[in-house]
Amino acid sequence: MSNLLISEIFFSLNGEGLEIGKPTVFVRLSGCNLDCSWCDTKYADHNATEKNIDEILEEIEKCGNDINSVLITGGEPLTQDIEPLVDILHRKQYDIAIETNGSVYKDILLKIDFISVDIKTPSSNNETNDLTVFNKIVNAIKIRKGQMKAVITDRRDYNFLKKFIQENSFNVPLIIQPCWGKLSYKELCEMYINYPINHDDVRVLLQIHKLGEIK
Repeated sequence: MSNLLISEIFFSLNGEGLEIGKPTVFVRLSGCNLDCSWCDTKYADHNATEKNIDEILEEIEKCGNDINSVLITGGEPLTQDIEPLVDILHRKQYDIAIETNGSVYKDILLKIDFISVDIKTPSSNNETNDLTVFNKIVNAIKIRKGQMKAVITDRRDYNFLKKFIQENSFNVPLIIQPCWGKLSYKELCEMYINYPINHDDVRVLLQIHKLGEIK
């Protein structure tokens, strides 16, 4: 059974998207295949500890017997072999979510209960352009459950997202959130109110963990 490079494991509240406010154990894996300009977890690339599945599970269980939700995040978790971890968490009856940057597809997503995939806007310096991979992830969301998520820094980002949604058919929820410290929630709301995105299920949200100053 392969080991995983772990940045940190901790208990908190999910701060964004459809799972907002949900008590969750975060398993942050180290390493990412992208280097987004506004990434708020760059530290995950540098403080990696190799752990086996039993060690990871022990840390998760220390967070409390009443917590049954685990979010696998990063970094980019799909750059590592997470299947053994997913399998044992399901055997332990945990509800499993994952955050992925949209550039990597693996069939393990079909075992995940909730998938959050990024639409990378131009300000990230890694804008989403591989629609083959992205469509595979969206199809996994349709089979399971989940959301697309886009971080908006400015009007250019917003226009990119609007065009991206107009030109492609993604029948899954879309979360739009302002880049913390770069764009206010009010400014983003005004963009949407004045120039709505034509999508059936849109939520314009904040990252409440940053608003509440919690990890």
